[in-house]
Amino acid sequence: MATYNTMQRTSILSFLETNIGQAFTVKEIVDGIRSDNAASCSPSESTVYRIMSDLVKNGIVRRKINQNREYQYRLSNVKSGSISIRCKVCGAVQHIDEKVCSEIIDELKNSALIGTDGDIEILGICDKCK
Repeated sequence: MATYNTMQRTSILSFLETNIGQAFTVKEIVDGIRSDNAASCSPSESTVYRIMSDLVKNGIVRRKINQNREYQYRLSNVKSGSISIRCKVCGAVQHIDEKVCSEIIDELKNSALIGTDGDIEILGICDKCK
């Protein structure tokens, strides 16, 4: 299926590029676009969900689950990935040091049969929930 550069898609990508390095829920993306006076259009939440799904599928955007168990989206950063550990009970998230992440991801690329897109989430149980 062809990808069209609609006004909504352009607004979403522009918002994410303006806020590069940050992750947002769909609601935060919609609110951010609506609060921007320069935005040419304001997509609905359902439109943002549909577009984000396509952007994730095409590797343009990365998706992760935050502490509130909501999806958050950010532009992909091909040069480095991140590794986070999330508690399956309470949803608390802890991030691994960037240098350690690079080493682990490089090792996986060199020895694993299954590739990674650069972002890895490990599930476990935190000390508080044990």
